[in-house]
Amino acid sequence: MPATTQPTDQPTGQLITDEKTLERLFRAKYSKLVADAKGRLGDAGSAAPRVVSKAFHLAWNDRKRFHSEEELDAFLGANIQHGAAREQSRIAGLHRMDAHGSGHKEKHDVSEMSVDEAWERLQHTLQGGAPEAYRARASTARHEAAEHVAALGKERNWTPFIIIGVVALAVASGVFWWINKAGESRAIARALSAADARGYETGSGQQANVTLDDSTVVRLGPESKLTVPKRFGMSGGYRAVKIEGTANFDVTKTAKQPFEVRSGEVAVLAKGTSFVVRHYKEDPNLIVYVREGTVDVKLGDETRSITKGMSYGVTNAGAMRVPSAEELDEARTWADGNVTIVGHTLRYVLPQMKRWYGLDIHVPDTKLLDRKVFVRAALNSPKEAITSVEQSGGLKFAYIGDNMAFQDTVPGKAKTAAKGAAKSSPKKGATKKK
Repeated sequence: MPATTQPTDQPTGQLITDEKTLERLFRAKYSKLVADAKGRLGDAGSAAPRVVSKAFHLAWNDRKRFHSEEELDAFLGANIQHGAAREQSRIAGLHRMDAHGSGHKEKHDVSEMSVDEAWERLQHTLQGGAPEAYRARASTARHEAAEHVAALGKERNWTPFIIIGVVALAVASGVFWWINKAGESRAIARALSAADARGYETGSGQQANVTLDDSTVVRLGPESKLTVPKRFGMSGGYRAVKIEGTANFDVTKTAKQPFEVRSGEVAVLAKGTSFVVRHYKEDPNLIVYVREGTVDVKLGDETRSITKGMSYGVTNAGAMRVPSAEELDEARTWADGNVTIVGHTLRYVLPQMKRWYGLDIHVPDTKLLDRKVFVRAALNSPKEAITSVEQSGGLKFAYIGDNMAFQDTVPGKAKTAAKGAAKSSPKKGATKKK
């Protein structure tokens, strides 16, 4: 069988396997990441250790997704950026309260958390507790907050009413923003389901390239449908599409709105990147794989950012998870010109052979349908795919009448199966002997 070129970026093993591995990585990266967080936090740099620890906590929860330090570093960097932004927003709110307070408050000297203290805190967090050093710091923070509240209470001024007004305005703005975004989401859904939306479909064994009005190129996989709203990318329109099946998106970067892909309740948002989305109607998960750049996977109020070489999945029940290596291979390798299907029975593989190669292959001996097989073959080589199934499942390909079929390689069984199939599917023009 001709050798099939496999992608070189396939993960080979899980990076974080236990707490000892996490500790080693934490200690090795702590100083550099704290410096990065301080640069993002500015005057709030004292919060850097907390931001870094939170990023590692999230990495531990998602540890199955990391197969290299590059993947981990990208994840940590993104979460430190988000964490720093949240921390700055929180501290800015406290500073606004201080500005309207008594103007005097005794400062407690809190030294920067060492790597040992930071690891102890993270380790206890993973185990559901809190270390003594962290409890002491928390006590100091509570004491400062209590002093601040007491100082505010000593003065009679309009500060509380101003604060209430600011908070009310912020809440009202947030509610307006949420209503606006919810309305926009519904408008996109209506545009994608409207009668004037354009549809592009492929059948079994077919692919198609679709160039959108913003120059984004969509490569549709077989048995897939792409829906594009009438006013895609226009003024007053939306830069969004819907996919049923699978497609590879090479998105054109613009200074305006992001590119959005809808699949069921999931939205994938991107700016100038390349990624694969797969979700056939029989699939238990939607899978997104990023080939270049960064995308956000959004379901309801939950959003996950994934970068080059990483993937994420959403189950049909709405749970976000990291796909297995086998699921990821099946979802993404077709975009590189290969079909990879591992860990399934012949019953599952047969409709996939029809999907990817247009091969309608029968199995007269139904007991063979539960035999484990795999496919590793070039997308343009049906012969290679057939050979892969034959070799992995102990089967042989043959024609029974006009029908393609897989038979068992055990002589007795193969002969019986072929005889039964020949009776049920006679050749054209055959006559029955008297």
